[in-house]
Amino acid sequence: MDLQITYIPDDEGVLKANIPERTKEWALAFIAEHSVKEPAQIAAVVQEGHDEVLDAIAPLTDAQAKRKPSGDDWSVLDAMAHVVTTKQVCAGLCESLAGGTRPPGIGPEWEEEPAQDGITNLSFETLAAAREAAETVHQQLLGTISKLDSANLDVSFKHYIFGPMNAREWAVFQRIHDGDHIAQIRAMAEKLTGGR
Repeated sequence: MDLQITYIPDDEGVLKANIPERTKEWALAFIAEHSVKEPAQIAAVVQEGHDEVLDAIAPLTDAQAKRKPSGDDWSVLDAMAHVVTTKQVCAGLCESLAGGTRPPGIGPEWEEEPAQDGITNLSFETLAAAREAAETVHQQLLGTISKLDSANLDVSFKHYIFGPMNAREWAVFQRIHDGDHIAQIRAMAEKLTGGR
């Protein structure tokens, strides 16, 4: 599910996320297809991504997971901090939107690329800590997904690439987001372990 996001400078030199149109269409179709399913089926899709993230980090040691390919790049633990942060945001969004409200204190400025892209408010020193945090927020998200049958679908929150999404759509988006970072983490893990 690599979204193939690249960053291109705009006229002022600010890097802007760019996604191939075919990839964007595929992701939107995936979200549309799965967001109308029963909560248990949505949960199964989200569980698949969660399991793959944890599987991708399994062969690594803490020392390997801390290593950055180059100065500005993320380490595996940095990528996990972003994945878990995004899952926390997604879980909160799903819960608020399902209840018919937007999250308190989250205004339109949070619907823009600078506020969303690469958001990370955590850091991990060990893979065990990353796994534990991922599992905790994953269970929170699954709890919200289990109640999506009664979700309000009229309230949405805009993703800077995929547009406005309701609670069901944000839940499925978590699978897309996990998938994008699974590809990244697997590539880093392969380099760190020499392909073992």
